Amino acid sequence: MKAILLPFLLLISCAVSAQTNVRAWYADGQVWVVWEASLPLPDWYEVYAKPTAFSSTNDAIRVGKIHLFEYACVALKEQVDTALTPRIPNPTGLGKYQLAVNEALFVFTPHQAGALVFAVVADGETVVNAGQNITATAIPFQYNPVGDPVESHLQATFPSPFAPGFVCFAFLMWADGRQNQWDNRPDFPVMANAAKNGMPSLFLVSAPIGLDTTQPFPLSVWLHGGGGTARQSLAGSRAEVNIKPVEGLLISHNDDVFGWRGILPPGLENPTWHFGYRKNYDPFNPGNIPGTPDTIVNYTQRRYLWVDQWLIRHFNIDPNRIQIHGHSMGSAGALALAKCYPEHYASVTIFNTGCGGPEPGSMLAPFGDVSQNFPTNLKNRAGETVHQLNLWNLLDNCSPERDWPLIRHWHSKNDDNGTMRWDAYVVENYRKADSLGFGVQNMWSERSHGMDTGPDYNDHWISGVPPNQQTAVDNVAFAEARFRSDQSLPAFFNHRLDPNAHDPGIGLIGINNGDGDNWGSWGGYHRWGNVVENEGNWQVTAWLESNAVFPNDNCPDDQLLADLAIRRPKSFKPATGQTLNWTVKDADTGSLLQSGTANVQNDDLVVIPQVLVYRENTRRVRISIADPSVPTSEPEAVSSAIKIEPNPSMGCAVLTVFSTEEMELKVSASGLGGKQVSFKTRLFEGQNRVDLRDFETLPAGLYFITVSAGDCQNMVKWVKM
Repeated sequence: MKAILLPFLLLISCAVSAQTNVRAWYADGQVWVVWEASLPLPDWYEVYAKPTAFSSTNDAIRVGKIHLFEYACVALKEQVDTALTPRIPNPTGLGKYQLAVNEALFVFTPHQAGALVFAVVADGETVVNAGQNITATAIPFQYNPVGDPVESHLQATFPSPFAPGFVCFAFLMWADGRQNQWDNRPDFPVMANAAKNGMPSLFLVSAPIGLDTTQPFPLSVWLHGGGGTARQSLAGSRAEVNIKPVEGLLISHNDDVFGWRGILPPGLENPTWHFGYRKNYDPFNPGNIPGTPDTIVNYTQRRYLWVDQWLIRHFNIDPNRIQIHGHSMGSAGALALAKCYPEHYASVTIFNTGCGGPEPGSMLAPFGDVSQNFPTNLKNRAGETVHQLNLWNLLDNCSPERDWPLIRHWHSKNDDNGTMRWDAYVVENYRKADSLGFGVQNMWSERSHGMDTGPDYNDHWISGVPPNQQTAVDNVAFAEARFRSDQSLPAFFNHRLDPNAHDPGIGLIGINNGDGDNWGSWGGYHRWGNVVENEGNWQVTAWLESNAVFPNDNCPDDQLLADLAIRRPKSFKPATGQTLNWTVKDADTGSLLQSGTANVQNDDLVVIPQVLVYRENTRRVRISIADPSVPTSEPEAVSSAIKIEPNPSMGCAVLTVFSTEEMELKVSASGLGGKQVSFKTRLFEGQNRVDLRDFETLPAGLYFITVSAGDCQNMVKWVKM
């Protein structure tokens, strides 16, 4: 039993010898069952219900079994404040009821209107006594998913303990658990099996103080590794990967399924890999190892997606700008979410994914052995069942969608951490993903597995905490400012074929052992902007990084050669076999650099071969692909070239936008320290200079100036002196 329970134990030391004062009420789509806990605290309580009163649990239906760490809401105490108790809707539904320190809670989700009598018994008990452990009357409840939907509930607001300038919010929600995973309410999916009905889950939200909520803003998700918690990913934590949102919210989840936690038999605590678990898994039984095939249901994925949608409903979140990040087990969970629900995410940033799922012989109770490779409840694009091992790699399709979000993956040649280790299978994933053009950028380097700042983490991409000592590409702010799910993606691939490309080797752990290069990237230096398309034409401006604050972010080569696939197209969708024309031009001068034709590949995939992209300080290129069978003009866009003069500048600078179209612009300045300012203006025909007087008060530093017109964006760096 964890030390965090001691305050709870001490404060209820005067409690009577059995659970008492059971009462319940309906509010916000759920029934809230509250009682006074007893000493000694049982490992779990069971909750039974029936339309009429009963004196034995044998005469009623068990609707829930709640573990000590859940009915005491220990996650809330551990990660937010040891003195906190849950805040739930009060019986009137207009305010909040704060549980007393000796009170316990179970939450029941109805699927039809009715009324039930609820009783609570400790583990091993069956007797129900009127006036003690059963509600005095049947508790009426509604079923109104539209007018009275299930909600999440704010528990606390507090400043980020890791960085000034951020406020954090702790929320709890309680799952609806059923054996039929398809028995969903319209407003609330089944997020647990019957053994875990009423399971509470904690999630934490961080926001920059002063966030502009008048405009839709992005949401960034950060998933913890095995043995971790949601608190690890509050804003400002893990400075070496800069978990600091600039434009929107950051959310972190707690991934845990509590079962038996006593000393004898040995404790059993299982994460779900941010995915789910077997539908017949009983976490209260440590010997619950599957003897027959079972289905792994994505209960946890459903919870995370529902929470995102709940946040979208209650806040001004842009549903096209949801980014997901994770480390170790969290990277596996983030990758699986992106592959199973690719339309939901704009990009994926992951660290140290082993690509192979749990180690053989581990996670037997919730997943079965990896060799059994149990099926999930999901289907892929071919209509086939997705199995456990399909979830974790960079290769297998896991949804009806063809394309994924952009995936950016860092791994480590000194990582010997079990199933997440650097090995031949990881390198095989690198090579195949690079050859198939999914839109995966792979980076590798010299570090170990962990994410703590120190000598074990220093590597080619991170050699300290200041911005000039670490890559900006893995920052939360980098993703939230650049990627959208409603915009097509130029997937550069076959990088390994370029003579200048580094090579990761064959997967031997360690550096300087003759196995490939100690560090490198396939695709990580590519940048792009101003993606526009219509039915007959698709265009993008592309370049290689050369002006980064951190020198190792800059491409070491003057130019790189790669194939290009259009992923996630919105309107440019020529059919398989159609012949296309393509050109590559200098984005500033318009001079032709490359041209050719290509036939649309199977599954309507557009690919053009061997495109040459240059460092930004040499030239940007404008890549155009046209379907000659569609009579259409080139798509309108923000110009491929913008510039700021003077740059650097001490006072007011002027932004020049090369466009002859009348358009409304949003101009934003984002600094590395999190400072952001934006304004809107309208360019009229023949006018292409914008006064940046609004940015004069910004402190000195490096800023990214983003110019947006509709869904089109372009960016330039500006040094304010």
